[in-house]
Amino acid sequence: MKLGVCVPYRNREAHLEKFVPQVGQYLEKMGIDYCMYFGHQTDDKLFNRGAMKNIAAKHAFEDGCDYIVWHDIDMIPEDGTDYSFPSETPIHIATHISQMNYELKYQEYFGGAVLFSKEQVEKTNGYSNDYWDWGMEDDDLFWRCVLEGYANTEHLELERIESFARFNGKSSSITIPSNRETAHLTNKSHTISVLVRANQQEDKVPIWLVGDYDRKFCEYPIFRRPGYDYGLSYNNSRAYTALLWNHKKEALYQWMKRYENEWSWVTLSVDSLEKNIHFYLNGKESDARHGHGTHSPQSYEGNLKRYGSVPYLIGTTTSVGETDVNKYFKGDVAKVMVWNRKLEETEIKSLHNNIPTDGLKMHYEFQNNNANDMTGNNNHGKVFNVGFGKAKIKIPYPPIPHRVAGRMTCLPHKDEGLIQDNNGKDRWAKGETTARNERRYVLEMQQGTWDYKSDGIKQLKYELVNIEEINPKAKMINVKL
Repeated sequence: MKLGVCVPYRNREAHLEKFVPQVGQYLEKMGIDYCMYFGHQTDDKLFNRGAMKNIAAKHAFEDGCDYIVWHDIDMIPEDGTDYSFPSETPIHIATHISQMNYELKYQEYFGGAVLFSKEQVEKTNGYSNDYWDWGMEDDDLFWRCVLEGYANTEHLELERIESFARFNGKSSSITIPSNRETAHLTNKSHTISVLVRANQQEDKVPIWLVGDYDRKFCEYPIFRRPGYDYGLSYNNSRAYTALLWNHKKEALYQWMKRYENEWSWVTLSVDSLEKNIHFYLNGKESDARHGHGTHSPQSYEGNLKRYGSVPYLIGTTTSVGETDVNKYFKGDVAKVMVWNRKLEETEIKSLHNNIPTDGLKMHYEFQNNNANDMTGNNNHGKVFNVGFGKAKIKIPYPPIPHRVAGRMTCLPHKDEGLIQDNNGKDRWAKGETTARNERRYVLEMQQGTWDYKSDGIKQLKYELVNIEEINPKAKMINVKL
């Protein structure tokens, strides 16, 4: 099996001088037959990394390579990194890189170095040729893998018929009056868990993107106590959130990324003795790594806010006006449960199979088209404009690449990704060009409106200037787009 090392290239002479000999020596030590192909964009247009990777791969396959690795020029493999043939699925191997303290950048990270067979390139159509300057072409490639069944798409062990309440985003709500049993639940140790499928409401507010400077951020209420609003929400940044307040009126905020229209088991657990807040998705605590959530557990000071007779609301809040975009939640809710204690992690992991009754004070499963409390405590909800249905519910984990652990030394380079401005807000280092790529990926590719079969390695258009031999095992392919 011959490996084609395919690298996008422009103005990285210092990196090139290190990459060619060091990566070559590593592959030879591993006994891998290889040749390097550098897709070099020589025109004065914005750099197109995806097109350069496609061009390099095209020439690699034409030269008889059996498989390729799309490889960043600033990544140097360390001992143990495996460049073997990816027999069943594309394989991500840049899993532990020095730039990130040898941690994974983020769950869906598919950059640095990825192995593809010729068949896998043909099925995914390689990279898009429509991402210019910096950003999102690697994410786009991963989404092609998702669509072609090449991603790791495990499910929580739940697949059964469940009743659910449907909230229309315009007028649907359930009100649960507070009583002696429930009035002070939320200012002590407690746990809230919901089985929910959230929708975006783009007719009200667009999906929140880093690159949109006029963006509006909003939270749609799933389970709330109004005033200083407490509880769970889904926002237009495609994340589930939890908001609590302490007695000093300091906000305690948690969030974790989750795509819309996917059944999700969201759990908030509070320990008022240890002063910790825990946030879980599908039984797994949010780890907050690199842009996918806040750190959990979160510590807090003092005591949690007391709400007394304030009711519990599902699907709405009374803290805003009737026409406010934050007024109503849109989506489905199959279960709502509240305990007067912090559940143990083992209990939270197995909620889909076993609901603990110890300390369970509120429990709703929306059977028989109502919001009656199943605990026997008679905390029945008052329903307004809520629809009801039944469905076989599957709970997918977030899709992630198939990976083989590999360590990479990242050569020094200027950060061209997400940075903070003078006000401490995230922004794209490359500004509008990356913002355009972000919109293209999130609003078109992920929403299914972009035809990736018509945009990729099979649709390359370029002028071949010449091919230079760097050494017998490395070629510089000079092109213009």
